[in-house]
Amino acid sequence: MSHARWLLIAALFAASCDDNDAATVDAAPQLDVAVADAAPDAAPDATPDATPDATADAALDAAPDAAPPIVWPAVAADNALPPDHRLAEGQHRFLYDTWSTELGDSWPPADFMLALLRDEPEFFGEQFSAFGFVPDPNRDLPFGLARGSADPTRFHHTCAVCHVSRLPDGRVWIGAPNTALDFGRFNVEVNARWVAAGNLPLMTDLEREKLLQLGPGRTNAESGDYPQVVPVDFPAYFRLGPRAHFNYLGTGRDVRTEAYLALYALFSGDPEDPGSPYGVFPEEAVFDTVVAFLSELDPPAGPAQDAALVARGAAVFVEAGCADCHHREAPGDDGVIPIDKADDGRDRQPGEDPEWPRGAIHTSPLHRVLIDGDGEEGGGGIDPGRLRLITFIGRHGLRVGLTDGYRVPTLDGLWATAPYLHNGTVPTLAALLERTGDRLVIFDNRGFTVDTGLLANLNRGHEFGVDLPPADKAALVAWLNTL
Repeated sequence: MSHARWLLIAALFAASCDDNDAATVDAAPQLDVAVADAAPDAAPDATPDATPDATADAALDAAPDAAPPIVWPAVAADNALPPDHRLAEGQHRFLYDTWSTELGDSWPPADFMLALLRDEPEFFGEQFSAFGFVPDPNRDLPFGLARGSADPTRFHHTCAVCHVSRLPDGRVWIGAPNTALDFGRFNVEVNARWVAAGNLPLMTDLEREKLLQLGPGRTNAESGDYPQVVPVDFPAYFRLGPRAHFNYLGTGRDVRTEAYLALYALFSGDPEDPGSPYGVFPEEAVFDTVVAFLSELDPPAGPAQDAALVARGAAVFVEAGCADCHHREAPGDDGVIPIDKADDGRDRQPGEDPEWPRGAIHTSPLHRVLIDGDGEEGGGGIDPGRLRLITFIGRHGLRVGLTDGYRVPTLDGLWATAPYLHNGTVPTLAALLERTGDRLVIFDNRGFTVDTGLLANLNRGHEFGVDLPPADKAALVAWLNTL
């Protein structure tokens, strides 16, 4: 399996929830040029003025030869689409389709997984709910886990594994990050029982060690032999259609690219080689139904807030300069803020410093290592894994590009996505409005201790709004909780 290929996938799609494949941090500085050479017709920029409806319709219209609509099974989620909705196929495939990735044998067989539920109900809970999975009353496995689509005797996670959540008020919401899911520990416990049954391990000792450092609501931005865990929290999938930068680094330029490369990351070998034992990438006519579905997911309404506080908070958002980066009415304008990597670096708002016209953020640079590399030069020529990825990008007309920082996140459904920052190291919105030195060094996240003194858990950065009066901070938090 190509190391360079998995570097690019980790760098492009740090939010992927696959912890079972290999990756390294070999540099990949020529992605833009290489993609241009491999696919000169691929568009380099997204269309930031696109609406979710337009994006969804375009994805569906791109598949004129698709089968006639059918009525899909009902889904037990509070924001689920009805079975006869035009996007119901995409919803169904997002939730339940494994896309033949089970053929890669990265999980034990389905019968083994179901036996865990039967034999250790107190440890694993109802449908693995002890690890944060959301039970699906219409099936015998939770949202995000399924029998294989190509081989039902096998087992794999689906696209929904990190993106169906039970909200604090009890609602089940598709697209919300599952902040309760300890996917790393779940992998470790399943592996332990698989080995105890006389089978070869599904992970190395290093992978096991790193998975146990994640805790709830986070996955690893890389997987394999890189010695340092690089945690990222699960992203929300709300109102993706209008966005022009995706994943934490902003390297994907539209929702279609995000979806295609996220699924590409789950495959082994060449996902478009018909002779591959791991299955092949689905036809565009089929997978574009998922793209259309993802383009229109809305956030859940948050808890009721004091109307006067909310009104003041909306004004503070503008007065404090928050709107200079977070474009509420035009999310396609949300860009990438460079990282100030200097030891004495600091945060800057756009327009504050002419040397940093887009502003700057002084935060953990670990994720940038995955795409910037460590300065080592490889051998001559292009790595076969990278070439396959570039060919895939060109063949499907995907839009990618290198960046120099972190994408500005949209604020939709913010109340349901704590803890905050890209690595989930600030527990509350109120804490995010404090200076780094005043933030909690250690806090409990659903029984897991988050130690922000560790390199992977740095909670520095985004020191914006820290000097606001307490009343304005409270008002701003109240308004943010309504989005």
